[in-house]
Amino acid sequence: MRDTARGRRRTVSAAFVLVALAIAAPAFAQDQPIDLGSASSQGLGDVAGENDYPLQITGFGVADYDYAQRTGDNSFQAGKIAVALFRELSDNVWLFGQLTTALSTEEPVAADEEVPTEIEIDNLLLNFTPGGGSPLSLSVGKFDVPLGFERDDEPLNLQATSSFNFELGRPVKLVGGYGRWAVSPTVDLMVMGGDGWDAQVDPNHGKTGGARLGFAPFEGASFGIGGLYGPEGDQGDVHNRWVTVADYALEPAPGWILAGEANYGGEQEAAVAGGDANWYGATLSVFKRLSRTFGATLRGETFRDADGARTGDVQTLQSLTFTPVYFIGTGREGIFANVEHTTFRIPRFQVRAEARLDHSTIDAFETDNGPSDWQMRYVLQLVATF
Repeated sequence: MRDTARGRRRTVSAAFVLVALAIAAPAFAQDQPIDLGSASSQGLGDVAGENDYPLQITGFGVADYDYAQRTGDNSFQAGKIAVALFRELSDNVWLFGQLTTALSTEEPVAADEEVPTEIEIDNLLLNFTPGGGSPLSLSVGKFDVPLGFERDDEPLNLQATSSFNFELGRPVKLVGGYGRWAVSPTVDLMVMGGDGWDAQVDPNHGKTGGARLGFAPFEGASFGIGGLYGPEGDQGDVHNRWVTVADYALEPAPGWILAGEANYGGEQEAAVAGGDANWYGATLSVFKRLSRTFGATLRGETFRDADGARTGDVQTLQSLTFTPVYFIGTGREGIFANVEHTTFRIPRFQVRAEARLDHSTIDAFETDNGPSDWQMRYVLQLVATF
């Protein structure tokens, strides 16, 4: 445990060193030498370039109450806080980093045990955009895989819980780099490469690569098609894995959003019965803003693990989720400004009351009476951005 703690401290320390360098960089990047004699008259902000490239700090916090109807399990959680830092280093270079602290609830703990808290570099990107209005930009670091509609951070989603397709159908994060080309005002192409599906470091000698082609044919419409392919697993036990993802977001009328995704993936020699495996699924979310402070989202989905590669069992998972939302205020600029591919501004504060029904073609859910093919959950979630 001490080694793990030391490792986390080193990780966090490294992240803050990078941020500190980013803050200090403009002071060393001036074309002319700093005139220390005139610093008192100019002000430190003018000399160091602070007024030209100010540091922007954003973030969010999440707390919730989760109740499982068929087991009676319930718990309050002050579960997550994230701080994001953005800084332009010059007219062509910027740095974005996000540290997220969250409770680890994957494994149950006894009443007298402390729930582990995980600190993670959730995003860390250094971006370069050539001058002269170039349509190209290049980024390196850790980033959200730009496939599908749902995202990792709660403020960027319309509901409290993630779909099975998000959790099982495709990767969430990639460590590596990507290039984006604005082909035209309505078409953009993104090419990416990295260590592998949600891999913090490279577990094998291969790399995963992919691309996404996005279309915005008219206002209020966004479509994308893309995919990833590459080796997964530890060295000596590597199988090629791939996924194709189509995503869409439509705003057919003021206050309405229709959005979702479809996933189709596979992996060599990953089926529980032997041989190659496949999985596929789709989601549809419908959001309606009912008033200035109220809205509601209904999401339906299906996910078919045809060979048991993603869940360990051959099954089809389905869920229906209804989430009324109360919200106030409007979020800041930057990553927490809009739900991606839509014009919906992320509120400063949200209260989400969610009811979720899950179903499987096998007895996959624990209940007081043993395994069952369905479960019911209720979640009350508070999300604040700053």
